[in-house]
Amino acid sequence: MRQLSLRLRSIFFAVVILAFFAPFTVIILDEAYTESLTQAKMSELRLMNLGLLSAFELDGDQPYMPEILYEEQLNLPGSGYLGVIVFRDEVIWQSASALEYTFSSPEIEVAVGNELFLESFTPAFKENASYFVYAFTAEFASSRDFEPVRFYIFNDKALFESERRTFINTTWQWIFTLCFVLLVFIIVGVSVVLLPVRKLIAEISQTANGVKPQLNSRYPVEFDSLKQSINGLLQSEAAQRARYKNSLGDLAHSLKTPLAVASGNPELPTEVDEALKQINQIIQRQLKRASAGKSGWQKAVPITPLLHKLADAMDKVYQEKALNIEFDVDENIAFKGDETDLMELCGNLLDNACKAAKRNVIVYGEINEKWLILKVDDDGPGIPDDKKAFLLERGARLDTYAEGHGIGMALAADLVSIYEGRMHIEDSNLGGASIIIEFPNHG
Repeated sequence: MRQLSLRLRSIFFAVVILAFFAPFTVIILDEAYTESLTQAKMSELRLMNLGLLSAFELDGDQPYMPEILYEEQLNLPGSGYLGVIVFRDEVIWQSASALEYTFSSPEIEVAVGNELFLESFTPAFKENASYFVYAFTAEFASSRDFEPVRFYIFNDKALFESERRTFINTTWQWIFTLCFVLLVFIIVGVSVVLLPVRKLIAEISQTANGVKPQLNSRYPVEFDSLKQSINGLLQSEAAQRARYKNSLGDLAHSLKTPLAVASGNPELPTEVDEALKQINQIIQRQLKRASAGKSGWQKAVPITPLLHKLADAMDKVYQEKALNIEFDVDENIAFKGDETDLMELCGNLLDNACKAAKRNVIVYGEINEKWLILKVDDDGPGIPDDKKAFLLERGARLDTYAEGHGIGMALAADLVSIYEGRMHIEDSNLGGASIIIEFPNHG
């Protein structure tokens, strides 16, 4: 399963955090606002209750309250504020704002000198409604003795809930806006933070394709060790390949002279001379196998110019055959490997095709997401089915197929396998053989 990019991971993490942040923030603000509003409501109702207490008089058993109170809400019907005074378990007074209601003594008992605040109360005078209630009990001198008088302030919670809903809706709108703005800033911030990473990846890609010899751009200090490690790896890899090729060249040169001396002895039996020639071929082949191969830090080699150069050479070599060599090759395809290897591989395939062809040779080339494909068709006698697989087997002799195919075929197969490619032989639409090679396309 493909892993998410760092950018997507960061954005996903930010979205998850904001998804938790938004509702928790609204819940906290709602709790704080409700608590603050409730405390303010209690203070408001306490002041109203004190206003009733200060305005109330008891003359013997006769209560007295002014017609107009200082608290305007208790004078206005429909204000949502209701005042009630209870003496000897009977309602002896109700505010002008409560004229539309018929009160009975509320079942709220409060000791003398104490107060009680209820955040939710459903009174008998209005069912299915919720009220704030503030109650206070004081003692007044009556004709008998000091007796308790209970003062009540009721406040309809509908306005309170409406204000709370307005606050919550407004808070959600601003929280969503804030989260959206924060997400935009996070995306921009992540893009800015990851800019050096993308730059580093691009430069590594350029280096891998041979466009640049090493990493030389400036990066944040966190990438210094990585940059130095990659440059050290590049230098070490190049030096090792150079030493390897030089050592192989020295080995070939060292073996060449003894073999030449041994082969030049006229007294050698024919069998020994033939064996020495085979040893020389094996040495050359194995040296080529050892020195060939792909590197992860090579510049891609354009294929089309190289094929045209080889075709010009084949026209001269096989001038007497007057061959018609055609190309159906994508102009943009390139081989990621050593140019000498590509030259030898394509040269062998074209040479074999020209040897076997009667008149026509066609070279095809294309690239897709997975493979770089090269195909060489000829109109020669073709290759028998029992020979196709054998020619590509490791250890097949170079002169297996006398008509032309097979000369250099083993070397071509070796080169293809070194580059992790595959090679197979089919029948050509021209009537001859079709040699197809495919290399992995790593982008």
